Amino acid sequence: MDVEACGVLDRKSPHLLRICDDKFIPGLKEMTDAVHAEGCKMTLQLIHYVKQSVRTGWKQAIEDLSYEEIDEIKKQFVDSTIRARKAGFDGVELHVAHGYTLSSFISLLNKRTDKYGRNTEGRCRIVTEIMDDIRKEVGYDYCVGCRISGEEFVMGGNTLKQTTEIAKIFAQASMDFISVSAGGKTEDGPWYTGYSGSRCMATANLPYGCHVYLSRGIKNALREINSDIPVIVSGKVKDLQHGEEIFQAGDADLIGVCRPALADPDWIKKQVEGREKEMIKCVYCNGCLERDQRHEKVNCVIADKIAERKAAQQAQQN
Repeated sequence: MDVEACGVLDRKSPHLLRICDDKFIPGLKEMTDAVHAEGCKMTLQLIHYVKQSVRTGWKQAIEDLSYEEIDEIKKQFVDSTIRARKAGFDGVELHVAHGYTLSSFISLLNKRTDKYGRNTEGRCRIVTEIMDDIRKEVGYDYCVGCRISGEEFVMGGNTLKQTTEIAKIFAQASMDFISVSAGGKTEDGPWYTGYSGSRCMATANLPYGCHVYLSRGIKNALREINSDIPVIVSGKVKDLQHGEEIFQAGDADLIGVCRPALADPDWIKKQVEGREKEMIKCVYCNGCLERDQRHEKVNCVIADKIAERKAAQQAQQN
Protein backbone atom coordinates (compact mmCIF):
# COMPACT_ATOMS: atom_id res chain seq x y z
CA MET A 1 0.00 0.00 0.00
CA ASP A 2 1.39 3.38 -1.04
CA VAL A 3 0.21 6.55 0.69
CA GLU A 4 -0.54 9.74 -1.23
CA ALA A 5 2.14 12.29 -2.04
CA CYS A 6 3.58 13.67 1.18
CA GLY A 7 5.38 17.01 1.19
CA VAL A 8 9.03 17.08 2.26
CA LEU A 9 8.93 20.88 2.62
CA ASP A 10 6.85 23.31 4.61
CA ARG A 11 4.89 25.26 2.03
CA LYS A 12 1.25 26.34 2.26
CA SER A 13 0.08 24.80 -0.98
CA PRO A 14 -0.77 22.26 -2.32
CA HIS A 15 -2.95 20.60 0.32
CA LEU A 16 -1.04 17.40 1.07
CA LEU A 17 0.14 15.31 3.94
CA ARG A 18 3.40 16.61 5.39
CA ILE A 19 6.53 14.94 6.69
CA CYS A 20 8.75 18.03 6.80
CA ASP A 21 8.96 18.10 10.60
CA ASP A 22 9.26 15.59 13.44
CA LYS A 23 5.89 16.79 14.76
CA PHE A 24 4.18 14.79 12.00
CA ILE A 25 5.72 11.46 13.04
CA PRO A 26 3.19 10.53 15.78
CA GLY A 27 0.17 11.00 13.51
CA LEU A 28 1.77 9.05 10.68
CA LYS A 29 2.76 6.33 13.16
CA GLU A 30 -0.89 5.86 14.11
CA MET A 31 -1.67 5.23 10.44
CA THR A 32 1.13 2.71 9.89
CA ASP A 33 0.21 0.86 13.10
CA ALA A 34 -3.38 0.51 11.90
CA VAL A 35 -2.29 -0.78 8.48
CA HIS A 36 0.28 -3.16 9.91
CA ALA A 37 -2.39 -4.57 12.24
CA GLU A 38 -4.17 -5.79 9.10
CA GLY A 39 -1.00 -7.50 7.84
CA CYS A 40 -0.25 -5.01 5.06
CA LYS A 41 3.01 -3.28 4.15
CA MET A 42 2.99 0.48 3.66
CA THR A 43 5.21 2.91 1.77
CA LEU A 44 5.11 6.70 1.65
CA GLN A 45 5.48 8.81 -1.49
CA LEU A 46 7.80 11.79 -0.94
CA ILE A 47 7.27 14.89 -3.05
CA HIS A 48 8.90 18.29 -3.52
CA TYR A 49 7.35 21.11 -5.55
CA VAL A 50 8.72 24.47 -6.64
CA LYS A 51 6.87 27.72 -6.09
CA GLN A 52 3.93 28.19 -8.45
CA SER A 53 0.72 30.16 -8.82
CA VAL A 54 -2.51 28.39 -9.77
CA ARG A 55 -4.12 31.77 -10.46
CA THR A 56 -1.57 33.09 -12.94
CA GLY A 57 0.11 29.89 -14.11
CA TRP A 58 3.56 31.15 -13.09
CA LYS A 59 5.96 28.43 -12.00
CA GLN A 60 9.46 28.73 -10.62
CA ALA A 61 12.01 27.38 -13.09
CA ILE A 62 14.50 24.79 -11.91
CA GLU A 63 17.10 26.64 -13.97
CA ASP A 64 16.86 29.41 -11.37
CA LEU A 65 17.60 27.17 -8.38
CA SER A 66 20.99 27.80 -6.77
CA TYR A 67 23.32 25.06 -5.53
CA GLU A 68 22.34 26.01 -1.98
CA GLU A 69 18.66 25.50 -2.82
CA ILE A 70 19.41 22.18 -4.50
CA ASP A 71 21.35 21.03 -1.43
CA GLU A 72 18.35 21.96 0.72
CA ILE A 73 16.03 19.92 -1.52
CA LYS A 74 18.32 16.90 -1.22
CA LYS A 75 18.43 17.28 2.57
CA GLN A 76 14.62 17.51 2.73
CA PHE A 77 14.27 14.17 0.97
CA VAL A 78 16.87 12.51 3.20
CA ASP A 79 15.39 13.89 6.43
CA SER A 80 11.89 12.88 5.33
CA THR A 81 13.06 9.34 4.60
CA ILE A 82 14.49 9.09 8.11
CA ARG A 83 11.18 10.35 9.54
CA ALA A 84 9.23 7.88 7.41
CA ARG A 85 11.21 5.00 8.85
CA LYS A 86 10.67 6.31 12.39
CA ALA A 87 6.94 6.55 11.62
CA GLY A 88 6.87 2.87 10.73
CA PHE A 89 6.68 3.01 6.96
CA ASP A 90 8.19 -0.05 5.28
CA GLY A 91 9.69 2.08 2.52
CA VAL A 92 9.45 5.32 0.58
CA GLU A 93 8.85 6.25 -3.03
CA LEU A 94 10.60 9.33 -4.42
CA HIS A 95 8.17 11.24 -6.65
CA VAL A 96 10.18 11.82 -9.82
CA ALA A 97 7.13 11.96 -12.10
CA HIS A 98 4.66 14.46 -13.56
CA GLY A 99 5.31 18.17 -13.08
CA TYR A 100 7.13 18.25 -9.76
CA THR A 101 10.67 19.28 -8.88
CA LEU A 102 12.63 16.06 -9.37
CA SER A 103 10.73 15.29 -12.57
CA SER A 104 11.60 18.73 -13.91
CA PHE A 105 15.28 17.98 -13.35
CA ILE A 106 15.30 14.66 -15.24
CA SER A 107 13.25 16.04 -18.15
CA LEU A 108 14.68 17.08 -21.52
CA LEU A 109 12.94 20.36 -20.77
CA ASN A 110 15.64 20.98 -18.15
CA LYS A 111 17.90 23.57 -19.83
CA ARG A 112 20.49 23.89 -17.06
CA THR A 113 24.04 24.03 -18.42
CA ASP A 114 25.81 23.03 -15.20
CA LYS A 115 26.32 19.61 -13.59
CA TYR A 116 22.55 19.29 -13.04
CA GLY A 117 21.83 19.52 -16.75
CA ARG A 118 23.48 19.11 -20.16
CA ASN A 119 22.91 15.35 -20.55
CA THR A 120 20.93 12.44 -19.10
CA GLU A 121 23.47 11.76 -16.37
CA GLY A 122 23.51 15.42 -15.35
CA ARG A 123 19.74 15.73 -15.35
CA CYS A 124 19.51 12.64 -13.12
CA ARG A 125 22.26 13.86 -10.77
CA ILE A 126 20.00 15.37 -8.10
CA VAL A 127 18.15 12.04 -7.76
CA THR A 128 21.30 9.90 -7.67
CA GLU A 129 22.82 12.23 -5.08
CA ILE A 130 19.66 11.97 -2.99
CA MET A 131 19.92 8.18 -3.20
CA ASP A 132 23.57 8.27 -2.13
CA ASP A 133 22.70 10.40 0.89
CA ILE A 134 19.67 8.28 1.80
CA ARG A 135 21.69 5.06 1.72
CA LYS A 136 24.30 6.61 3.99
CA GLU A 137 21.54 7.27 6.55
CA VAL A 138 19.24 4.24 6.31
CA GLY A 139 21.44 1.62 4.66
CA TYR A 140 20.52 -0.76 1.86
CA ASP A 141 17.97 -2.87 3.73
CA TYR A 142 15.33 -0.12 3.72
CA CYS A 143 13.09 -0.02 0.64
CA VAL A 144 13.54 3.10 -1.48
CA GLY A 145 12.07 3.36 -4.97
CA CYS A 146 10.82 6.03 -7.31
CA ARG A 147 8.00 6.94 -9.64
CA ILE A 148 8.77 8.31 -13.10
CA SER A 149 6.78 9.37 -16.15
CA GLY A 150 7.49 6.83 -18.89
CA GLU A 151 6.60 9.55 -21.39
CA GLU A 152 5.85 13.19 -20.60
CA PHE A 153 3.52 13.87 -23.55
CA VAL A 154 4.63 17.47 -24.07
CA MET A 155 6.65 18.92 -26.93
CA GLY A 156 10.35 18.57 -26.19
CA GLY A 157 9.79 16.36 -23.15
CA ASN A 158 10.97 12.87 -22.31
CA THR A 159 9.84 9.90 -24.35
CA LEU A 160 10.57 6.23 -23.79
CA LYS A 161 13.93 6.81 -25.51
CA GLN A 162 15.06 8.93 -22.56
CA THR A 163 13.25 7.14 -19.73
CA THR A 164 14.76 3.75 -20.51
CA GLU A 165 18.20 5.29 -19.99
CA ILE A 166 16.98 7.09 -16.86
CA ALA A 167 15.66 3.80 -15.48
CA LYS A 168 19.07 2.18 -15.97
CA ILE A 169 20.76 5.04 -14.09
CA PHE A 170 18.27 4.80 -11.22
CA ALA A 171 18.61 1.02 -10.98
CA GLN A 172 22.38 1.40 -10.73
CA ALA A 173 21.85 4.09 -8.06
CA SER A 174 20.33 1.42 -5.74
CA MET A 175 16.62 2.05 -6.35
CA ASP A 176 14.59 -0.91 -5.09
CA PHE A 177 11.74 -0.44 -7.59
CA ILE A 178 10.56 1.84 -10.38
CA SER A 179 6.88 2.79 -10.69
CA VAL A 180 5.86 3.89 -14.18
CA SER A 181 3.31 6.65 -14.68
CA ALA A 182 2.99 9.13 -17.56
CA GLY A 183 2.35 12.77 -18.40
CA GLY A 184 1.25 15.17 -15.71
CA LYS A 185 3.38 18.06 -16.97
CA THR A 186 2.16 21.61 -16.43
CA GLU A 187 3.72 22.97 -19.63
CA ASP A 188 0.50 22.25 -21.55
CA GLY A 189 -1.93 23.27 -18.82
CA PRO A 190 -1.91 23.56 -15.00
CA TRP A 191 -3.50 21.05 -12.66
CA TYR A 192 -3.85 18.23 -15.21
CA THR A 193 -5.93 20.30 -17.64
CA GLY A 194 -3.93 19.57 -20.81
CA TYR A 195 -3.29 16.42 -22.83
CA SER A 196 -0.29 15.52 -20.69
CA GLY A 197 -2.57 15.68 -17.67
CA SER A 198 -5.15 13.43 -19.31
CA ARG A 199 -2.43 10.82 -19.86
CA CYS A 200 -1.44 10.98 -16.20
CA MET A 201 -5.05 10.61 -15.00
CA ALA A 202 -5.98 8.35 -17.91
CA THR A 203 -9.42 9.35 -19.15
CA ALA A 204 -12.36 7.25 -20.37
CA ASN A 205 -11.42 7.61 -24.05
CA LEU A 206 -8.05 5.91 -23.54
CA PRO A 207 -7.77 2.11 -23.77
CA TYR A 208 -7.22 -0.16 -20.81
CA GLY A 209 -3.54 -0.76 -20.16
CA CYS A 210 -2.58 2.43 -21.98
CA HIS A 211 0.76 2.63 -20.15
CA VAL A 212 1.81 -1.01 -20.37
CA TYR A 213 4.03 -0.31 -23.37
CA LEU A 214 6.00 2.06 -21.14
CA SER A 215 6.59 -0.48 -18.36
CA ARG A 216 7.45 -3.05 -21.03
CA GLY A 217 10.09 -0.77 -22.53
CA ILE A 218 11.59 0.03 -19.15
CA LYS A 219 11.50 -3.60 -18.06
CA ASN A 220 13.35 -4.62 -21.23
CA ALA A 221 15.92 -1.86 -20.71
CA LEU A 222 16.61 -3.08 -17.18
CA ARG A 223 17.09 -6.61 -18.46
CA GLU A 224 19.87 -5.26 -20.67
CA ILE A 225 21.88 -4.39 -17.55
CA ASN A 226 20.82 -7.57 -15.72
CA SER A 227 18.69 -5.64 -13.25
CA ASP A 228 15.74 -7.49 -11.78
CA ILE A 229 14.30 -4.68 -9.65
CA PRO A 230 10.48 -4.67 -9.79
CA VAL A 231 8.69 -2.41 -12.26
CA ILE A 232 5.20 -1.18 -11.39
CA VAL A 233 2.69 -0.10 -14.02
CA SER A 234 -0.43 2.00 -13.48
CA GLY A 235 -3.06 3.56 -15.71
CA LYS A 236 -6.38 1.84 -16.38
CA VAL A 237 -5.48 -1.69 -15.33
CA LYS A 238 -8.94 -3.18 -15.80
CA ASP A 239 -8.97 -5.89 -13.14
CA LEU A 240 -6.85 -8.56 -11.46
CA GLN A 241 -7.08 -10.81 -14.52
CA HIS A 242 -5.71 -7.98 -16.64
CA GLY A 243 -2.91 -7.56 -14.12
CA GLU A 244 -2.11 -11.27 -14.32
CA GLU A 245 -1.87 -11.02 -18.10
CA ILE A 246 0.61 -8.15 -17.73
CA PHE A 247 2.72 -10.25 -15.35
CA GLN A 248 2.65 -13.32 -17.57
CA ALA A 249 3.79 -11.24 -20.55
CA GLY A 250 6.76 -9.98 -18.53
CA ASP A 251 5.67 -6.36 -18.98
CA ALA A 252 5.67 -5.46 -15.26
CA ASP A 253 6.02 -7.05 -11.84
CA LEU A 254 3.32 -5.14 -9.95
CA ILE A 255 0.23 -3.13 -10.83
CA GLY A 256 -0.71 0.23 -9.34
CA VAL A 257 -4.37 0.99 -8.76
CA CYS A 258 -5.83 4.20 -7.33
CA ARG A 259 -9.14 5.42 -8.76
CA PRO A 260 -10.75 1.95 -8.97
CA ALA A 261 -9.95 1.46 -5.26
CA LEU A 262 -11.43 4.90 -4.55
CA ALA A 263 -14.62 3.85 -6.32
CA ASP A 264 -14.69 0.58 -4.38
CA PRO A 265 -12.29 0.06 -1.44
CA ASP A 266 -13.05 -3.69 -1.73
CA TRP A 267 -11.91 -3.75 -5.38
CA ILE A 268 -9.37 -6.50 -4.69
CA LYS A 269 -11.36 -8.43 -2.10
CA LYS A 270 -14.51 -8.73 -4.22
CA GLN A 271 -12.52 -10.10 -7.16
CA VAL A 272 -10.65 -12.61 -5.01
CA GLU A 273 -13.98 -13.79 -3.57
CA GLY A 274 -15.67 -13.99 -6.98
CA ARG A 275 -18.04 -11.09 -6.26
CA GLU A 276 -17.23 -9.03 -9.35
CA LYS A 277 -20.89 -8.25 -9.98
CA GLU A 278 -20.99 -6.36 -6.67
CA MET A 279 -18.08 -4.09 -7.62
CA ILE A 280 -18.55 -0.37 -8.09
CA LYS A 281 -16.43 0.15 -11.19
CA CYS A 282 -14.46 3.29 -11.97
CA VAL A 283 -15.63 4.92 -15.22
CA TYR A 284 -12.58 7.24 -15.37
CA CYS A 285 -14.73 10.37 -15.36
CA ASN A 286 -12.11 12.11 -13.15
CA GLY A 287 -14.79 13.57 -10.92
CA CYS A 288 -12.41 12.75 -8.06
CA LEU A 289 -9.73 14.90 -9.71
CA GLU A 290 -12.18 17.80 -10.04
CA ARG A 291 -12.96 17.55 -6.33
CA ASP A 292 -9.27 17.57 -5.54
CA GLN A 293 -8.75 20.65 -7.70
CA ARG A 294 -11.49 22.41 -5.71
CA HIS A 295 -9.80 21.33 -2.45
CA GLU A 296 -12.86 19.26 -1.52
CA LYS A 297 -12.94 15.84 0.13
CA VAL A 298 -11.87 13.40 -2.56
CA ASN A 299 -14.45 10.64 -2.89
CA CYS A 300 -15.76 8.83 -5.97
CA VAL A 301 -18.77 10.68 -7.38
CA ILE A 302 -20.24 7.42 -8.73
CA ALA A 303 -19.90 5.65 -5.38
CA ASP A 304 -21.45 8.66 -3.64
CA LYS A 305 -24.48 8.60 -5.95
CA ILE A 306 -24.98 4.87 -5.42
CA ALA A 307 -24.76 5.35 -1.64
CA GLU A 308 -27.28 8.20 -1.79
CA ARG A 309 -29.66 6.06 -3.86
CA LYS A 310 -29.41 3.14 -1.43
CA ALA A 311 -29.99 5.46 1.53
CA ALA A 312 -33.08 6.92 -0.15
CA GLN A 313 -34.47 3.44 -0.91
CA GLN A 314 -33.89 2.32 2.66
CA ALA A 315 -35.60 5.44 3.98
CA GLN A 316 -38.65 4.70 1.80
CA GLN A 317 -38.79 1.11 3.08
CA ASN A 318 -38.70 2.32 6.65
